[in-house]
Amino acid sequence: MINPHDSIRFTNVISKKFRFHYHEMNTVMNDFFRDVAKFGVTMKGPFFYSINNVPMDEMVNAELFMPIREDTAPAKENFEFHSYFSIEDMASICLHKEFEKNTQVAYHMLLTYIEESNLRQATPIFHVVSGDENFRYMFIKIGYAPKVSEKITN
Repeated sequence: MINPHDSIRFTNVISKKFRFHYHEMNTVMNDFFRDVAKFGVTMKGPFFYSINNVPMDEMVNAELFMPIREDTAPAKENFEFHSYFSIEDMASICLHKEFEKNTQVAYHMLLTYIEESNLRQATPIFHVVSGDENFRYMFIKIGYAPKVSEKITN
């Protein structure tokens, strides 16, 4: 089921951009968690990431995000600190099993919803990972905006 009224809103978020082969996703995530922990900050989560390209060549451009408890973070090369990270007007679907298989289905459903609602995609695709060791779930979210009229008036 699609939620057409979703958003992402977090305070005190550390992020870093990566380019990697899609098979390396777990390694990249674990390296990111390790690097954030080295800052001496407290990760509060949830962890989320954006996929910023269509990985036709199996290479993914992604940005990984982790909300922290502290109001600041040490300046580190290639890391960004966002005191507030907010995206409104998002459509989302929640997945709770077979993430790899169901992610493609979720993408298709969300993009179809956006097209059929006469909207346009306004953000990359975000994955918000939640739950615990016993029950993991993930929200797939895409920001949308009204389609821009192609009609030109003189």
